[in-house]
Amino acid sequence: MALPSGAYAPVPTPLDDRGLLDPTALERHLGFLAAEGLDGALILGTNGEFPSFDVSERLALAEAAARSGHGLSLMLGVGSSALPEVIQLVQAARHFGYQSALAPPPFYFRSAPTEGLIAFFRAVLDAAEIPVLLYHIPQVTGIEISDAILASVVDHPRFGGVKDSSGSESELERFTAGLGGRSTMVGNDRLISRAVAAGGSGSITASASVAPALVAATRRDSGRQGELDSVRILLEKYGLGPAVKAILRRRGFGAYRTRPPLVDLDDAAAAKLIAEFENLTKT
Repeated sequence: MALPSGAYAPVPTPLDDRGLLDPTALERHLGFLAAEGLDGALILGTNGEFPSFDVSERLALAEAAARSGHGLSLMLGVGSSALPEVIQLVQAARHFGYQSALAPPPFYFRSAPTEGLIAFFRAVLDAAEIPVLLYHIPQVTGIEISDAILASVVDHPRFGGVKDSSGSESELERFTAGLGGRSTMVGNDRLISRAVAAGGSGSITASASVAPALVAATRRDSGRQGELDSVRILLEKYGLGPAVKAILRRRGFGAYRTRPPLVDLDDAAAAKLIAEFENLTKT
């Protein structure tokens, strides 16, 4: 079972000015990421705003990305609180040729008992035909990928590892030490060098969508971490999702609109962001 590794971008989902999916913009963006040296792309992760789309839209986007992946290793986010939807999506990932999938916990059920969470994840793994990573982002889902959950799935043949987006060094170390050789993909740009030093498998970080060459370089050379930190801090200042979309819109990839309840940056904020970003990344 080939496990994900290297530098991935959690790509934003492109919407046109009518609020509809824009496969052409996605194709342009994936081509850019491949040309800049990334290894893979996560489709419909948190930065892809996956809860904003119904299953038919998600399937359409997954298929479009698979048709125009430019040789990138593709991972599909299959998040939902409805187990049948997760199973449908993880099976579609295999059908479309994805190399892996990413499954967060059922985030609506924050008080679910551990045995229920274990049953949920094991049902997803049983239905999968590709490696599935569990998604640790407790600040969003309210549910941790606990040691008890890990112990229950670590020997499953389709368990691919964990994406850790907690931003915590101690959590990163917990996962790199406890996955039995499966992948640990760090989800915060500021921890990429630390993840490499700890034996992590790779990264899936927001800055990779707009500064892919810098993210790829930081994995090879920890001396670039400070540059990457500055980019990450800037994106966080304006909001990761809206900031990334504003930069892609500026670069001409597409309209890259958001869908309520999220909102685009206003023109003044976008202009300030672009000026600061271009100053940081100029060569």
